[in-house]
Amino acid sequence: MKPANRFDIDELTPKFLDQPEHFNDWYFTVHFEHAGQPLLAKFSITEGNLLGQSAHFTFSQDPLRLEEEPDAVVLHPATNDMILAEDNMPLEHSLEGDTVQVTMGSLTAFCRPEQQRIVYNKAGVQADLTFTPRGPILHWQHKAGAVCQVTDVTRVSGSESLSDVRGEITLNGQTMPVVGRGLFEHVWFSALNFFEIRHMNWIYAHFDEFYMYICHCESITSESRPFHFETGEMYMVINDEFMPAQSLEVTPEAWVFLKEARRFIPIENSVVVRAAQGTLKLNVRLAHYPLILRPPTRLEGLMVDNVPGWQSLFFDGPVTLEGRFTYKDGRVVPLKNGVGINEVIRMGAL
Repeated sequence: MKPANRFDIDELTPKFLDQPEHFNDWYFTVHFEHAGQPLLAKFSITEGNLLGQSAHFTFSQDPLRLEEEPDAVVLHPATNDMILAEDNMPLEHSLEGDTVQVTMGSLTAFCRPEQQRIVYNKAGVQADLTFTPRGPILHWQHKAGAVCQVTDVTRVSGSESLSDVRGEITLNGQTMPVVGRGLFEHVWFSALNFFEIRHMNWIYAHFDEFYMYICHCESITSESRPFHFETGEMYMVINDEFMPAQSLEVTPEAWVFLKEARRFIPIENSVVVRAAQGTLKLNVRLAHYPLILRPPTRLEGLMVDNVPGWQSLFFDGPVTLEGRFTYKDGRVVPLKNGVGINEVIRMGAL
């Protein structure tokens, strides 16, 4: 059954506030152009102690700065991107009528079943954006509020709205009208063992004809056994078809050396998603410098599986995408103007 184009109020409200360990997010992104330049703005309210409590605004505008060295391609930090964080701020929330209002620091989200709005007001930066779903809301594990066992310990629920976005952003006195596409997400969980994760890709994508999100995670159990998780959903806008993912693959095709983290990351991935209706094939390429969610960490004293020394990396990678969807009857839909984000987690030995 195709999901609705509206949220239930319960999908928008904070969860687990009475539990000592928990996480909620209200996460907004928009891809748009201004003066012929592709831009990305991201706003997030993260609440709870499992991944840190903060209000974030990030703004990506620089193209990638790549340097060919004899043994590697090196990715240098962006010079004009903006990251504003307000850490350990209190959360204020209310429910009045059909509107869930959530405030942290300079960010306020007004979440209604049919639309969501994010307002940011800080010295030098203002934003007021409205998010309207392009079609059905997508859900983790194919049902609103469903609980996904992402790792041996971690149980996640969440909803993803691939949206048309309208409004404006003002930076240092320059106002930019926004007409673009983006994402509104609310995810919640009350248990997490971050150090079980070895490899995660969470990708959403907009095309003119189509939108989607997928999540793939490889981790280990407390007995050091492999644990696999994947989920995802797709919607063919032009045919009004909702397509739950049956299987998916994310394969690195090219690598760059990320100087800030002192390690290699994929700059290009191929993605294959299979559904009952057919198969999606994508090329996914990094478009802007990664939005590093917390500083890359070296854990030189950590011992896991008798292996000493580990490192962690967690970032949102703005991406462009190309691809096609091939139906089982042979019809092919080329997919145009692909934009999105690949959220990456990597935990590995030094």
